[in-house]
Amino acid sequence: MSRSYAYQIVNVFAESRFGGNPLAVFTDASGLSDDDMQLIARQFNLSETVFLLPGDAGAAASLRIFTPSYELPFAGHPTIGSAAVLHAQHGLGERFTLRTRAGLIPIHWQDGVFRLTAVPASQRAANLVPADAAAMLGLAVADIAAAPMWVNAGSEQLLIRLASREAVLAARPVHELFVRHATLHPGRSIAYLWHVADNVATVRLFFEQQGAVIEDPGTGSACANLGGWCALNGLAPLSWRIEQGEAIQRPNVLYLDVDAAGKVQVGGKVQQLGEGTFRLP
Repeated sequence: MSRSYAYQIVNVFAESRFGGNPLAVFTDASGLSDDDMQLIARQFNLSETVFLLPGDAGAAASLRIFTPSYELPFAGHPTIGSAAVLHAQHGLGERFTLRTRAGLIPIHWQDGVFRLTAVPASQRAANLVPADAAAMLGLAVADIAAAPMWVNAGSEQLLIRLASREAVLAARPVHELFVRHATLHPGRSIAYLWHVADNVATVRLFFEQQGAVIEDPGTGSACANLGGWCALNGLAPLSWRIEQGEAIQRPNVLYLDVDAAGKVQVGGKVQQLGEGTFRLP
């Protein structure tokens, strides 16, 4: 007898219906094994698929977040997308909490924007000199504006500040060098490029998957890491509009706020597109 699981498709960080980063949300994943979740995520082949389970300790739900290759302890667009689905299904109020494997994540909904509060960030030197960072990205050394850093506000990533918006959009990662210099551990190579002017940041996130360097349309965990970096390096308080996905014609808009105490919030709008049923034997 087959087992049936309902899912929804939403676009996260979407200011228009077909903008944003697509996400599959399984609204009740009870009974699915880890292997089931991984295989379903591979079948959908989205950047992430999220599986909702009953919450605990006051959380509205617990999240399991899978890429096509592995599970993540935290990711922003699955958390924001899950918040929107749960809010619509259960009539949740303006404030509620979700549990991820990186910890409890407070959610605030206001004026159509869902905002998560990130866990406090840590940072460490990447030991990557500007010349190597530039070569890895297909850029000039002068395009690297600051020492690359590994930052972790729930999902550790390599952050590289660039000297101009044009440099961010011009980056063309070289696979061999990307794997050499942007690898957190085997199977996890990832880098987030950013530049800010007049409170608008242009960003791109690249990751390696199955022998290719792929670009993510919209990345909430990296935005949280950027906010954490700013808090740790004296740039707070701030309120930035984050623009991502332009280079792949998939516009995403995120909202980053860091208060004077260093609390980081990442937000965006969510467009609900459709729903379906997934069947397993």
